[in-house]
Amino acid sequence: MNKKNQKLLTKINNEKRRSSLEKIKRKKRRELIFIVTLFLIVIAVFTLLFSNYLKLKTIDVEGNNQITKEEILEAGNINNNLRTWSIKDEEIQKNIQSRFEIFKSVSVQSKLPSTIKVKVEEYNFIAQNKKEDGSIEIIMENGIPYSGKIRNNYNLPILENFKDDSDKLDEIYRNLNNLKEEVRLQISEIINDDGDNITIYMKDGQKVKALRASFSDKLNYYDEISKYIEDKNNTTLNLINGAYLETPKSEKRRNDSIKQLLARQGLKDEKSSKSNKEESEETEVVEKNNKTENSTTNYKTTTSKNIKNTEQQSVNNNKNE
Repeated sequence: MNKKNQKLLTKINNEKRRSSLEKIKRKKRRELIFIVTLFLIVIAVFTLLFSNYLKLKTIDVEGNNQITKEEILEAGNINNNLRTWSIKDEEIQKNIQSRFEIFKSVSVQSKLPSTIKVKVEEYNFIAQNKKEDGSIEIIMENGIPYSGKIRNNYNLPILENFKDDSDKLDEIYRNLNNLKEEVRLQISEIINDDGDNITIYMKDGQKVKALRASFSDKLNYYDEISKYIEDKNNTTLNLINGAYLETPKSEKRRNDSIKQLLARQGLKDEKSSKSNKEESEETEVVEKNNKTENSTTNYKTTTSKNIKNTEQQSVNNNKNE
């Protein structure tokens, strides 16, 4: 191999080595850029996650009436120190739902960068049940007494004389749930009567008789019916058989008709018989009293006469002497 060829070969080898070194340098440079970029991204993400930008700033609570916003936030452990990315919606929802028996449903939704929304639905209150011991319990629409603090009871109807009978009370709760809210809020009292009947007192003074098991069917039309009742304080709306108005006169006619019917059948009206018996007993007592008074009067008169005669005789004897 001559010198010329050796020089050419050496030159080629040198170029190959330089090319390889440059490739290695470029590769290392790219790796370094990637590492630095990744590091900067990590720092940026870390800074963002723990910055005030992702802290809770807006906390909305909707649908609560009996429970305050503060109580709900405390139950869910929600505060402005939380960061949105760390919030577990389902866990907060379960904590709030289990804390308050009045909540029918709870939904929690957090949104980036700094918002959380809590929406609750409460059971409605339908009645105040007066128990045998005289205490009052507030009943929710699911039929369960509410044990929490009452902020608004909306003048709920009072249930009386049910003697803690769960079956009868369940019938009342079911019908109250079936009533229109505007009608339910017009009820003042519901009193349990004998048999299957109840007496309802409305806040406008109207007295209503109805069946305990199905009173909501007809009472839902109360607003339409009441327009045609002028004297609500002295009438009774009977919804047991049909729907008609009872007045003192109609009640008297009804009682007279019953008496006539019983008389035609050769029967006696127990109330009438009892009344007649009481009247006869009263008459006997009056007669006895009159006799006693007459006897007393006669006795007093006779005694007075005897005293006068005695005095007269005494005067005469004195004169003779």
